[in-house]
Amino acid sequence: MDREPIVERIIHRLVRKHIAGTTMDSALDAAKALNAKNISASITFLSSGAADRAKAKYITSTYSELVRRVARSGIRAGVHIGLDQLGAGVDKKMAIDNFREIVSVGNKYGVFLWADADGMGAAALAPVTRMKGVGLVVGHEKAAEYEKYGSRIGAVKLMFGDYSPKEKGDIIKRVESCRKSFRNVVLSHLPEKSISKVLSSRYRSDIGIEFEYGYSERKVGRAVKKGAKVSMLVPFGKDWIKYAMNSAPEGYMRFVAGRLLKEDVDGTQG
Repeated sequence: MDREPIVERIIHRLVRKHIAGTTMDSALDAAKALNAKNISASITFLSSGAADRAKAKYITSTYSELVRRVARSGIRAGVHIGLDQLGAGVDKKMAIDNFREIVSVGNKYGVFLWADADGMGAAALAPVTRMKGVGLVVGHEKAAEYEKYGSRIGAVKLMFGDYSPKEKGDIIKRVESCRKSFRNVVLSHLPEKSISKVLSSRYRSDIGIEFEYGYSERKVGRAVKKGAKVSMLVPFGKDWIKYAMNSAPEGYMRFVAGRLLKEDVDGTQG
C-alpha cells in the first residue's frame, strides 16, 4: 500500500480549514472577508525553503506580485515572508537582497511586510532592521536578542507555538518586557489560556493578537469586541505539509496519529 498519499490525504482533510486555498485569489478573498469583520490579515505563501537561486527568485517574484495585488484590492493586509523561502539556507546575503526587492515594492504600494527570521541570527538580520515598512517575526524565546534593534524595528511579531507558561502571570510579564523594548508588538499562535489573560489585561488594546486562519470565529469575535488589535495569518499555496505539521492544533495532530494507526491495523488485517 502506498502510505504517503494516505498520510497526505488525512492531514489535508484535518487542516484544510486552516489554509485559505491554493491560489493567491483565494487568500485575497479570505482577507477581504476578514476585513468585513474588522479583522486585518497577514498573508503568507506556503512554500518550502528555496534550495537554489532559481527557486528563490521565483518565490521573490510571487511575493512581489502578492504585494501589488494586496494594494490594488484595497484590503487591509500585510504580507508575511519567510527568509528561508528567499534562499537563506543557500546564501543569507542573497535572501536579504531578495527581501529588499520585495520591500521596494511594498514601500511603493504602502504594504507592510513581515520578515520571518526563523533560522537566521540577530546579527544577520541587521540590514532588515534598517528597512522601512518592515517588522520582524521571531520566536518568543529569542525576543531579547533583538532588543538592541527595538528603536528602529517598525514592529515585532512574537511566535508562541511551543509556549507553555512557567508561572502564573508569565505571559503578562513577557508582554510588559516587550513593550519596553519594541514600539509595536504582535503575539501570534498563543495558547488559548494565554489569549484570555492578555484580553483581561490592560494591554488588550495596544498589543496585537494574531490568530491562525480557521480559528474559532466566536473567540476571535470576542477579542474584537474587547477592543484588541486582532489580525489573522492567512496562508495559501500547494506546499502546505510543513505548515500543517508546525501550525495545526495539537488535538488535530493526535487525531492524525490515531487515524494513521487505524489505517495500519486495517491494512495488516486486510
